[in-house]
Amino acid sequence: MKIIMNGRLKVLFIEDNPGDSRLIQELLREGQEVLFDFQQAESLSAGLAYLTKGGIDITLLDLSLPDSQGMETLVRMRERAPGMPVVVLTGLDDEKLGVEALQAGAQDYLVKGQINWQLLSRTIRYAIERKRFEQRLEFLATHDDLTGLPNRYLFRNLLEHALERARRKAGSAENHEVISVMLLDLDNFKDVNDSLGHAQGDKLLCLVAKRLQSCLRRSDIAARMGGDEFTIISEDIAGPEDAATIARKVLEGMSAPFTLDGKTLQVTASLGISMFPIDSEDPEILLKYADMAMYRAKQTRNRFCSHVLAGKE
Repeated sequence: MKIIMNGRLKVLFIEDNPGDSRLIQELLREGQEVLFDFQQAESLSAGLAYLTKGGIDITLLDLSLPDSQGMETLVRMRERAPGMPVVVLTGLDDEKLGVEALQAGAQDYLVKGQINWQLLSRTIRYAIERKRFEQRLEFLATHDDLTGLPNRYLFRNLLEHALERARRKAGSAENHEVISVMLLDLDNFKDVNDSLGHAQGDKLLCLVAKRLQSCLRRSDIAARMGGDEFTIISEDIAGPEDAATIARKVLEGMSAPFTLDGKTLQVTASLGISMFPIDSEDPEILLKYADMAMYRAKQTRNRFCSHVLAGKE
């Protein structure tokens, strides 16, 4: 794990006690390995407002503030600034409280009156790196490590959320929102792996992922399901013709040559489409129908098929 040793870190201390604030500021000034820029907020609301401006590397948080008390302070902090590393400072030497703080999302905790500059400096640096490591693990759990796209697990969650949003809108609007689910599979990708090797195949998949994203609307979601299979969620479309327009653009983008280490590769794709609520309102059935349509498209390749259009593309 890479630990910050040199540079300047911006620290926000949310604390209403002037004496504690001065002590922490003086300790930070004693640091030799890292320079600290110190900012203070005397309430949680003031601290959260300060964080919205950006530029803070870590927050030191007292749990007893004029506008918030106890663990609720940390909970509110995590809700409003989930990506911010937090070290809790408490006046109580209470191991149970420290464990609760860690369980609630703090990266560490320190007891006031038991801190020197070495401990404070080390705790701050370790907390920042620990938070980065946690975020990396969270990313790897929900994203494809090769392409950086959402993985199968996140795709299914995103699809369920999209369908739920559409159902809520249907209850308050005259028209049902249509969502398309597309399943894309590269044609003859096995030939690329066999002729150029898996390392080159992986590079091609990364290029395909970037090309795919460039063909979509900003609101669309692309994911990698595994191998050479990708999925797309397109919300708020008018109907089958809108989905067909998106599919054509994707296939045209895929058919343009790829340049891989000086070599030009021609790649095509087959794409299947299903639609909510026209085909189904169930995410598993929508994926099944998109898969069936994709296999129909593969019979001739470099084309798309829609479950609802059933060969009318």
